[in-house]
Amino acid sequence: MTAPILGVYWRLMIGVLKLGLVFLAIVIALRKNLFVGYILFAAGIATALFFGASFAAIGQGYWDVITSYNFLRILAVIILITFMGKILKEIGYLDRLVQAGQKFPGGIRSSVTLLPMLVGMMPMPGGALLSAPLINKILPPEKYPPAFATAVNYWARHLIEFWWPVYPGIILAAALTNLPIGTMALLQAPMTFVMLILGYFFFLRRVESKGTSSISLFDSIKGVLRCLWPIILAIFLYAVTPLDLVFAIFISILLLLILERPSGAVTLEGLKQAFSPRLLALVVGIMSFQEMLEISGAVNSIPEAADMLGLPAAAVIIAVSFTAGMLTGMLAALVGLSYPILAGYLYQPDINLSNIFLAFMSGYLGMMLSPTHFCLILTNEYFRSELSAVYRIMTVPYILLFLAAFLLYVMGYPWRIFI
Repeated sequence: MTAPILGVYWRLMIGVLKLGLVFLAIVIALRKNLFVGYILFAAGIATALFFGASFAAIGQGYWDVITSYNFLRILAVIILITFMGKILKEIGYLDRLVQAGQKFPGGIRSSVTLLPMLVGMMPMPGGALLSAPLINKILPPEKYPPAFATAVNYWARHLIEFWWPVYPGIILAAALTNLPIGTMALLQAPMTFVMLILGYFFFLRRVESKGTSSISLFDSIKGVLRCLWPIILAIFLYAVTPLDLVFAIFISILLLLILERPSGAVTLEGLKQAFSPRLLALVVGIMSFQEMLEISGAVNSIPEAADMLGLPAAAVIIAVSFTAGMLTGMLAALVGLSYPILAGYLYQPDINLSNIFLAFMSGYLGMMLSPTHFCLILTNEYFRSELSAVYRIMTVPYILLFLAAFLLYVMGYPWRIFI
């Protein structure tokens, strides 16, 4: 190996080592239950300093982040969605949604699938806990082990998280990659169908199929739509009009407030949750971490080193994304942690939809198997189940879900259908 090549090799290895130290620090901080928003903020500064960025460049980078249109738009969308979710819960829409979902034709199998999924259409932390009491009624402990009920509720709650466009993780992924939210959602939507098929073989076949209601399908759908109309209206306005998602959600919320007239206390509580300092810190942490990786040049370290060592891109993407998912247990956090590190593979200098798909699915697998996932912890606690037993039930289907995604990736998905 010639001296110039050797010099490049060591430079790249040192760069990877620096990033590895930052990642190790993130792991330690997460294990100590420090807030991920603060962790990413500090990790961004540490990365910039490690790679020799000046204090002036760091300060300018943070200023560019918090004054950018992209940051302000993402923050506005997440604030509005959080506010909407809180209002819908407090004025009883969630309870009515549950009642409507219980009347769906198709028996118990339909109920255990639809109820958690419908609750999941209203993005909120720990949403699986809201559907757990319903699953507990449908799958009584004298017939179904608590670990099975936990796994079923957890599985169904996250059926649409691949593509539902009001999830903060989807919004952040679209923002970081500069893809339209619709493209990001369409790219990952097929995995919901794969998850449904796997769910039938691993979960639903063990649930008795007797009916629970004679109500018509039309009446059932009508009842669900009455509860979800604010979210559906926002998505419709965004899809068919020139309105930005921020204004589409704002119009939907405004109409909701006019029609339902929630009390001042409910509205104030919704505003408090929406303007939480932790929420602001999370968005700032994610966006600033990406900015520091870019201005320091660290963003190219892993792809360049992997290329020099002959490591396949897929192996690097899977390892980084899966680890981020396992560590954080949150879709928005794993996107904010892994996408900037993998920018050279995903969206810099060019968009690579196949790699974005693989990164999302790798992170998703890690997130769903993470013992720090809020929904898993809350659901497991509710059913008083043994976490090891829950893992024995759900690990295989989730691994098969990822293998299906990897097979699509190997086959060249998305087959240029988005280009």
